[in-house]
Amino acid sequence: MKRHIKILIVEDEALAVMTLQDIFIRWGYDLCQPSATAEKAMKHVEEEQPDVVLIDIHLAGEMSGLEFAREMRVFSQAAIIFMTGYTDKTLKEEAMKLNPLAYLVKPINLDHLRVLIDSVLLQGKPGETGL
Repeated sequence: MKRHIKILIVEDEALAVMTLQDIFIRWGYDLCQPSATAEKAMKHVEEEQPDVVLIDIHLAGEMSGLEFAREMRVFSQAAIIFMTGYTDKTLKEEAMKLNPLAYLVKPINLDHLRVLIDSVLLQGKPGETGL
């Protein structure tokens, strides 16, 4: 039985969200309700339990993508893929401390993104035996 990857997009740019949703649907992934703020995303992680969370580092709202990822790690083992338009070395070092699957600088290479997401399917969810 094939298991589908469930993806949560945490991004405050509506056009970017719509584009990613369209691509992910064509690729056959399941989608959670997207979130423009970390506060809403936290709720979606708890309720929908995504396998992969794509997080823009700079979000609308009080909390940054890095802060959200730190808090999310307390209760979720979802794979994190950071997306950012910034190439700041210090920012990347802080993000890498959270052990993300990837840190991608926009514009994102879609073929690379698909390989990353598919690697989660091969690894399985925490606790799964793969049998």
